[in-house]
Amino acid sequence: MSETAAARVQGNETPKAKLFSLKTPYMQQGRVTQLVAETPNMWIHTKINAQGGENEIHTHLDEDHSFIVLEGEMSVFDEKGNEMRVKPYQGVLLPKGAYYRYLNTGAGNLVVLRIGAGVRNKPKAGAAMRVRPDGREILGGSVENKSLPPIEMPGRFFAESAG
Repeated sequence: MSETAAARVQGNETPKAKLFSLKTPYMQQGRVTQLVAETPNMWIHTKINAQGGENEIHTHLDEDHSFIVLEGEMSVFDEKGNEMRVKPYQGVLLPKGAYYRYLNTGAGNLVVLRIGAGVRNKPKAGAAMRVRPDGREILGGSVENKSLPPIEMPGRFFAESAG
């Protein structure tokens, strides 16, 4: 995977502003999740899906997060199958414990900004952090989550001019 250097702030650093880029490869197949910036309490990723999405219902027990659609369209479903259509420049907020799955429902690549923040009283180390309604762990990039092998579009990037 092509990846630009992420802006990282370590816990012992003197706080200061850091520049980051949203440049991320477009996909022919599958998806890419690329870290662009992080602090000990927050992380920002670009996610690009050629098709599919996070296809199995799950929740995160260690973070609040949000998806903001930059390009394309996504449908977000809750555990009862209720659908929210999210278009460019709209977002969805997913508090810790909210079950969801999402799909790319647009014509081309789905490009989203994913912002996550750590939460207090998260599960103990070693406990599953991404789980299904039955409590079993599910990994984001797993076949069980209907992940396809990622194939980039050679030389094509979202936000290429961002460097």
